[in-house]
Amino acid sequence: MIGIILVSGCHRDEVVLLKIKVEETKGLERPLEYIAINLPRLKLSQKNDQLYAYSSTDKVKIPVQIVASNLNKSNQIHGILPIAIGGHETKEYFIKAETDKDIKTATDFIIRGSHLDLIVENKHYRASLKEYMGDKQQKFGSGHLGNLTLKEFGDVVLARKNPNLKIHWAPNFSKKNLDYKTMAHLNSPDSVFISTKGPFYFSVFRSGRIEGYENILLKGKYRFYAGLPYFIFESEILFTKNDSINLLRNDEMTMDSLFTHLAFPRARRTTIHLPLYEESTMTYLDENPIPDDSPWLFFYNKYKSFAFGSIRLHYDNKNIYGDDSPTDNKHTKITASANNGRYWNRRLIHSTNTFVPKGSKYTEKNAYILFKIDEEDPAKTIKYFHERLKNPVMVRYIQ
Repeated sequence: MIGIILVSGCHRDEVVLLKIKVEETKGLERPLEYIAINLPRLKLSQKNDQLYAYSSTDKVKIPVQIVASNLNKSNQIHGILPIAIGGHETKEYFIKAETDKDIKTATDFIIRGSHLDLIVENKHYRASLKEYMGDKQQKFGSGHLGNLTLKEFGDVVLARKNPNLKIHWAPNFSKKNLDYKTMAHLNSPDSVFISTKGPFYFSVFRSGRIEGYENILLKGKYRFYAGLPYFIFESEILFTKNDSINLLRNDEMTMDSLFTHLAFPRARRTTIHLPLYEESTMTYLDENPIPDDSPWLFFYNKYKSFAFGSIRLHYDNKNIYGDDSPTDNKHTKITASANNGRYWNRRLIHSTNTFVPKGSKYTEKNAYILFKIDEEDPAKTIKYFHERLKNPVMVRYIQ
């Protein structure tokens, strides 16, 4: 998410491990922005050195959360830190280290549980990744989003209680003579990675195969941040052998009847608002489907002012050879489900049995955001975050 440019030929102060220049180039106010840095491990004098960033502008020490080391076996440290920056502003930060010093910071981040059976919480939401038994005794494994509590709206819970399903299913698929399955059915992943727990950032990575669909290798990663009203999920669907399927979809969120309207952009920067519970809406969408590459969409409650949506950050159906993977009638679908539930999903293969050759790959990355709608423009907040997330600040390394 961070653009990086190396600036060489600069003199380095002996007490400074790294100097970076952060530039905001889109004119967007960013009261909380996370940036990533890479630092050669050899620059640290001792193993227990603690990294922090210092800006002469802000005059505060900001801890750097180390989230990975030895990236690509290059003996590097990968860190993340929060900043605040105004539109068209430039700031310089000096990355330093202190030994045996505990540089503390108070954040709203809480992570409870162990392994993948987790609850992740900040001031905006409480996300449950816990395992539970669903409808008809289906077992949904831990590590995939089951429900989401909107803490700023009286603890409204986005869930699918009847039938008892997880709110986030994707990726998901089906084929002839086999039950429909989703990544939430991944009970015994081949590999699991949980990042370092820290004050700013937490991630969960899962990878594996599902019984009956062994030709499909799934990968998925959640990214949660302190203080931000969104989390990110990115996934990859890779066919390791030839197969045939009749449904393949991603970016799916399924919920009870908590929302009144749907909104999404059309051409010429217009926004379409449709009531979720009028028959004419489904007719309109059948005749005018939402594109598969629509940049964002969201559900909202017109009377209670809360909204939940998807910002599409990356979407690519290229196979491992760089050619297009098979799709059929691809679009973004809004569906009326049992007991007045509503959900959205991106359909890649829709209803028609389709041959999918080995090497076919489908990837995407979405930010799922909750917010309070603006009375005059309900889409104002999601449009702002879409522009912000698609245009990250620029980080320049100065040596």
